[in-house]
Amino acid sequence: MRLRLLCIALVAVPMIAGQAASARQDVVKKTALVTVIAEARRPVAQLGPRDLVVREDGATRDVLDVRPATEPVFITLLIDTIRPPAGVLAPTQDFRRGLTAFVSTIKSGNPDAQIAILDYAGATVTAIDFTSEVPTLDRYIQRLFPNRQADAVLIEAVVEGARKLGDKPSPRRAIVVVDFNWRDSSEVSAMQQAAEIVNKSGATVWTVSVRTTSASSSNRENVLNVVTRSSGGIRLTIVEPTGLEAMLKSVANSLLSQYHVTFTRPVSATVKSTEMETAKGGKVLLTPWMR
Repeated sequence: MRLRLLCIALVAVPMIAGQAASARQDVVKKTALVTVIAEARRPVAQLGPRDLVVREDGATRDVLDVRPATEPVFITLLIDTIRPPAGVLAPTQDFRRGLTAFVSTIKSGNPDAQIAILDYAGATVTAIDFTSEVPTLDRYIQRLFPNRQADAVLIEAVVEGARKLGDKPSPRRAIVVVDFNWRDSSEVSAMQQAAEIVNKSGATVWTVSVRTTSASSSNRENVLNVVTRSSGGIRLTIVEPTGLEAMLKSVANSLLSQYHVTFTRPVSATVKSTEMETAKGGKVLLTPWMR
Protein backbone atom coordinates (compact mmCIF):
# COMPACT_ATOMS: atom_id res chain seq x y z
CA MET A 1 0.00 0.00 0.00
CA ARG A 2 2.80 2.39 0.90
CA LEU A 3 4.52 1.62 -2.41
CA ARG A 4 1.34 2.40 -4.31
CA LEU A 5 0.89 5.76 -2.54
CA LEU A 6 4.51 6.63 -3.27
CA CYS A 7 4.03 5.90 -6.96
CA ILE A 8 0.90 8.09 -7.06
CA ALA A 9 2.80 10.93 -5.36
CA LEU A 10 5.68 10.65 -7.80
CA VAL A 11 3.29 10.84 -10.72
CA ALA A 12 1.38 13.79 -9.20
CA VAL A 13 4.46 15.99 -8.66
CA PRO A 14 5.39 16.23 -12.37
CA MET A 15 1.73 16.85 -13.24
CA ILE A 16 1.50 19.78 -10.79
CA ALA A 17 4.82 21.20 -11.98
CA GLY A 18 3.63 20.90 -15.56
CA GLN A 19 0.39 22.73 -14.75
CA ALA A 20 2.33 25.54 -13.03
CA ALA A 21 4.67 25.84 -16.01
CA SER A 22 1.68 25.95 -18.31
CA ALA A 23 0.09 28.69 -16.20
CA ARG A 24 3.29 30.73 -16.26
CA GLN A 25 3.40 30.46 -20.03
CA ASP A 26 -0.02 32.09 -20.21
CA VAL A 27 1.15 35.33 -18.55
CA VAL A 28 4.03 37.74 -18.74
CA LYS A 29 5.55 39.81 -15.98
CA LYS A 30 5.43 43.59 -16.28
CA THR A 31 7.21 46.05 -13.99
CA ALA A 32 6.03 49.65 -13.72
CA LEU A 33 7.51 52.63 -11.93
CA VAL A 34 4.68 54.32 -10.03
CA THR A 35 4.21 57.31 -7.75
CA VAL A 36 2.02 57.09 -4.66
CA ILE A 37 0.56 60.50 -3.85
CA ALA A 38 1.75 61.68 -0.43
CA GLU A 39 0.93 64.49 1.94
CA ALA A 40 3.24 67.27 3.11
CA ARG A 41 4.11 65.41 6.32
CA ARG A 42 5.95 62.34 5.00
CA PRO A 43 6.38 59.90 2.09
CA VAL A 44 4.22 56.80 1.79
CA ALA A 45 6.49 54.03 3.09
CA GLN A 46 6.63 50.25 3.48
CA LEU A 47 4.13 49.21 0.81
CA GLY A 48 4.09 45.56 -0.26
CA PRO A 49 2.24 43.42 -2.84
CA ARG A 50 -0.93 43.33 -0.73
CA ASP A 51 -1.02 47.12 -0.51
CA LEU A 52 -1.46 47.84 -4.22
CA VAL A 53 -4.26 46.99 -6.64
CA VAL A 54 -3.56 46.80 -10.38
CA ARG A 55 -6.36 46.85 -12.96
CA GLU A 56 -6.05 46.74 -16.72
CA ASP A 57 -9.17 47.48 -18.74
CA GLY A 58 -11.16 46.63 -15.61
CA ALA A 59 -9.46 43.26 -14.99
CA THR A 60 -7.57 42.84 -11.70
CA ARG A 61 -3.99 41.61 -12.10
CA ASP A 62 -1.88 39.56 -9.70
CA VAL A 63 0.73 41.75 -7.98
CA LEU A 64 3.93 39.78 -7.49
CA ASP A 65 6.33 42.32 -6.01
CA VAL A 66 6.40 45.91 -4.78
CA ARG A 67 9.77 47.48 -4.03
CA PRO A 68 10.76 51.07 -3.18
CA ALA A 69 12.54 52.83 -6.06
CA THR A 70 16.07 53.60 -4.92
CA GLU A 71 17.57 55.18 -8.05
CA PRO A 72 18.56 58.87 -7.90
CA VAL A 73 15.79 61.32 -8.78
CA PHE A 74 16.56 63.87 -11.52
CA ILE A 75 14.43 67.02 -11.34
CA THR A 76 14.17 70.18 -13.40
CA LEU A 77 12.64 72.82 -11.15
CA LEU A 78 10.98 75.56 -13.23
CA ILE A 79 10.45 78.85 -11.41
CA ASP A 80 8.73 82.09 -12.32
CA THR A 81 10.88 85.21 -11.68
CA ILE A 82 8.55 87.74 -13.32
CA ARG A 83 7.81 91.00 -11.53
CA PRO A 84 4.16 91.10 -10.37
CA PRO A 85 1.87 93.79 -11.80
CA ALA A 86 1.80 97.21 -10.16
CA GLY A 87 0.14 97.08 -6.76
CA VAL A 88 0.80 93.35 -6.27
CA LEU A 89 3.39 92.43 -3.66
CA ALA A 90 5.99 89.91 -4.84
CA PRO A 91 5.66 86.69 -2.77
CA THR A 92 9.42 86.51 -2.30
CA GLN A 93 9.58 84.98 1.18
CA ASP A 94 6.84 82.44 0.51
CA PHE A 95 8.59 81.52 -2.73
CA ARG A 96 11.94 81.03 -1.01
CA ARG A 97 10.44 79.01 1.86
CA GLY A 98 8.58 76.75 -0.55
CA LEU A 99 11.60 76.05 -2.77
CA THR A 100 13.87 75.50 0.23
CA ALA A 101 11.39 73.03 1.71
CA PHE A 102 11.17 71.19 -1.60
CA VAL A 103 14.95 70.83 -1.96
CA SER A 104 15.54 69.79 1.65
CA THR A 105 12.71 67.23 1.56
CA ILE A 106 13.98 65.64 -1.65
CA LYS A 107 17.57 65.50 -0.45
CA SER A 108 16.64 64.06 2.95
CA GLY A 109 14.87 61.14 1.27
CA ASN A 110 17.11 60.68 -1.78
CA PRO A 111 20.62 62.02 -1.05
CA ASP A 112 21.85 61.31 -4.58
CA ALA A 113 19.05 63.34 -6.18
CA GLN A 114 20.13 65.96 -8.70
CA ILE A 115 18.18 69.15 -9.28
CA ALA A 116 18.47 71.79 -11.99
CA ILE A 117 16.78 75.19 -11.67
CA LEU A 118 15.40 76.93 -14.76
CA ASP A 119 13.64 80.29 -14.73
CA TYR A 120 11.25 81.28 -17.47
CA ALA A 121 10.86 85.06 -17.42
CA GLY A 122 10.85 86.15 -21.08
CA ALA A 123 13.14 83.25 -21.99
CA THR A 124 14.08 79.96 -20.39
CA VAL A 125 17.43 80.22 -18.62
CA THR A 126 19.29 77.45 -16.77
CA ALA A 127 20.12 79.21 -13.52
CA ILE A 128 21.63 76.11 -11.86
CA ASP A 129 22.50 73.00 -13.86
CA PHE A 130 22.03 69.54 -12.37
CA THR A 131 23.70 69.30 -9.00
CA SER A 132 23.41 67.26 -5.83
CA GLU A 133 24.95 70.08 -3.76
CA VAL A 134 22.34 71.61 -1.46
CA PRO A 135 24.42 74.76 -0.65
CA THR A 136 24.60 75.59 -4.38
CA LEU A 137 20.82 75.35 -4.71
CA ASP A 138 20.20 77.21 -1.44
CA ARG A 139 22.42 80.13 -2.41
CA TYR A 140 20.39 80.71 -5.55
CA ILE A 141 17.04 80.30 -3.76
CA GLN A 142 17.90 82.73 -0.95
CA ARG A 143 18.88 85.40 -3.50
CA LEU A 144 15.78 84.81 -5.59
CA PHE A 145 13.72 87.91 -6.23
CA PRO A 146 10.93 88.06 -8.86
CA ASN A 147 11.92 91.25 -10.66
CA ARG A 148 11.98 90.41 -14.38
CA GLN A 149 9.70 92.59 -16.49
CA ALA A 150 8.57 90.18 -19.19
CA ASP A 151 5.94 87.66 -20.20
CA ALA A 152 6.20 84.09 -18.98
CA VAL A 153 7.23 81.34 -21.38
CA LEU A 154 6.09 78.48 -19.20
CA ILE A 155 5.39 75.94 -21.93
CA GLU A 156 8.76 76.60 -23.56
CA ALA A 157 10.32 76.03 -20.13
CA VAL A 158 8.52 72.69 -19.77
CA VAL A 159 9.88 71.64 -23.18
CA GLU A 160 13.42 72.70 -22.22
CA GLY A 161 13.13 70.94 -18.86
CA ALA A 162 12.08 67.73 -20.63
CA ARG A 163 14.99 67.94 -23.06
CA LYS A 164 17.46 68.30 -20.20
CA LEU A 165 16.08 65.13 -18.58
CA GLY A 166 16.00 62.94 -21.68
CA ASP A 167 19.46 61.40 -21.28
CA LYS A 168 19.61 60.99 -17.50
CA PRO A 169 20.68 57.53 -16.23
CA SER A 170 17.59 56.91 -14.10
CA PRO A 171 13.91 56.30 -14.83
CA ARG A 172 13.03 58.68 -12.00
CA ARG A 173 12.70 61.98 -13.85
CA ALA A 174 10.44 64.88 -12.97
CA ILE A 175 9.63 68.42 -14.06
CA VAL A 176 8.31 70.53 -11.17
CA VAL A 177 6.72 73.86 -12.10
CA VAL A 178 5.83 76.83 -9.90
CA ASP A 179 3.38 79.00 -11.83
CA PHE A 180 2.03 82.41 -10.83
CA ASN A 181 -0.37 82.77 -13.75
CA TRP A 182 1.29 85.74 -15.44
CA ARG A 183 0.71 86.36 -19.13
CA ASP A 184 2.33 83.67 -21.26
CA SER A 185 3.96 84.30 -24.64
CA SER A 186 5.19 80.78 -25.39
CA GLU A 187 5.36 80.04 -29.08
CA VAL A 188 2.44 78.08 -30.53
CA SER A 189 4.92 75.54 -31.89
CA ALA A 190 6.22 74.89 -28.35
CA MET A 191 2.68 74.31 -27.11
CA GLN A 192 2.02 71.86 -29.92
CA GLN A 193 5.21 69.91 -29.27
CA ALA A 194 5.13 69.94 -25.47
CA ALA A 195 3.29 66.67 -24.80
CA GLU A 196 5.34 64.76 -27.38
CA ILE A 197 8.69 66.01 -26.08
CA VAL A 198 7.73 65.38 -22.45
CA ASN A 199 6.62 61.86 -23.37
CA LYS A 200 9.94 61.13 -25.11
CA SER A 201 11.88 62.36 -22.08
CA GLY A 202 10.18 59.86 -19.76
CA ALA A 203 9.54 62.63 -17.22
CA THR A 204 6.51 63.26 -15.07
CA VAL A 205 5.23 66.85 -14.80
CA TRP A 206 4.09 68.37 -11.49
CA THR A 207 2.61 71.86 -11.41
CA VAL A 208 1.93 74.03 -8.37
CA SER A 209 -0.17 76.94 -9.65
CA VAL A 210 -0.92 80.07 -7.62
CA ARG A 211 -4.27 81.40 -8.84
CA THR A 212 -5.16 84.63 -7.05
CA THR A 213 -7.30 85.69 -10.04
CA SER A 214 -9.38 83.77 -12.54
CA ALA A 215 -7.69 85.33 -15.59
CA SER A 216 -5.48 82.86 -17.41
CA SER A 217 -4.17 81.78 -20.78
CA SER A 218 -6.54 79.05 -21.96
CA ASN A 219 -3.91 77.66 -24.34
CA ARG A 220 -1.37 77.34 -21.55
CA GLU A 221 -3.93 75.82 -19.19
CA ASN A 222 -4.91 73.23 -21.78
CA VAL A 223 -1.28 72.26 -22.40
CA LEU A 224 -0.48 72.03 -18.67
CA ASN A 225 -3.51 69.83 -18.11
CA VAL A 226 -2.51 67.52 -20.96
CA VAL A 227 1.18 67.16 -20.07
CA THR A 228 0.58 66.60 -16.35
CA ARG A 229 -2.14 64.01 -16.90
CA SER A 230 -0.44 62.12 -19.73
CA SER A 231 2.99 62.05 -18.05
CA GLY A 232 1.85 60.65 -14.72
CA GLY A 233 2.16 63.87 -12.74
CA ILE A 234 -0.46 66.07 -11.14
CA ARG A 235 -1.65 69.69 -11.02
CA LEU A 236 -2.05 71.41 -7.68
CA THR A 237 -3.70 74.82 -7.34
CA ILE A 238 -3.63 77.26 -4.44
CA VAL A 239 -5.10 80.74 -4.07
CA GLU A 240 -2.37 82.24 -1.90
CA PRO A 241 1.44 81.89 -2.13
CA THR A 242 1.51 81.08 1.59
CA GLY A 243 0.46 77.58 0.54
CA LEU A 244 3.58 76.99 -1.57
CA GLU A 245 5.60 75.36 1.20
CA ALA A 246 2.98 72.70 1.98
CA MET A 247 2.23 71.99 -1.68
CA LEU A 248 5.89 71.68 -2.70
CA LYS A 249 6.59 69.40 0.26
CA SER A 250 3.67 67.24 -0.86
CA VAL A 251 5.16 67.02 -4.37
CA ALA A 252 8.59 66.17 -2.92
CA ASN A 253 7.17 63.45 -0.68
CA SER A 254 5.21 62.00 -3.60
CA LEU A 255 8.40 61.79 -5.67
CA LEU A 256 9.99 60.01 -2.71
CA SER A 257 7.03 57.57 -2.66
CA GLN A 258 7.93 55.82 -5.90
CA TYR A 259 7.83 52.04 -6.24
CA HIS A 260 8.64 49.38 -8.80
CA VAL A 261 5.50 47.24 -9.10
CA THR A 262 5.72 43.82 -10.77
CA PHE A 263 2.46 42.20 -11.87
CA THR A 264 1.24 39.59 -14.33
CA ARG A 265 -0.57 40.16 -17.60
CA PRO A 266 -2.07 37.57 -19.95
CA VAL A 267 0.15 37.00 -22.96
CA SER A 268 -2.73 37.56 -25.34
CA ALA A 269 -3.95 40.78 -23.66
CA THR A 270 -4.18 43.96 -25.68
CA VAL A 271 -4.15 46.60 -22.96
CA LYS A 272 -5.74 50.02 -23.42
CA SER A 273 -5.42 51.32 -19.88
CA THR A 274 -3.52 50.37 -16.72
CA GLU A 275 -4.67 51.81 -13.41
CA MET A 276 -3.43 51.39 -9.87
CA GLU A 277 -4.48 52.41 -6.39
CA THR A 278 -3.57 51.45 -2.87
CA ALA A 279 -5.68 48.82 -1.11
CA LYS A 280 -7.11 51.68 0.97
CA GLY A 281 -8.05 53.69 -2.11
CA GLY A 282 -5.01 56.00 -2.20
CA LYS A 283 -4.06 57.62 -5.51
CA VAL A 284 -1.27 55.96 -7.51
CA LEU A 285 0.11 57.44 -10.74
CA LEU A 286 1.98 55.53 -13.44
CA THR A 287 5.17 57.08 -14.77
CA PRO A 288 6.07 56.52 -18.45
CA TRP A 289 8.51 53.75 -17.42
CA MET A 290 7.21 50.18 -17.79
CA ARG A 291 9.12 47.06 -18.78
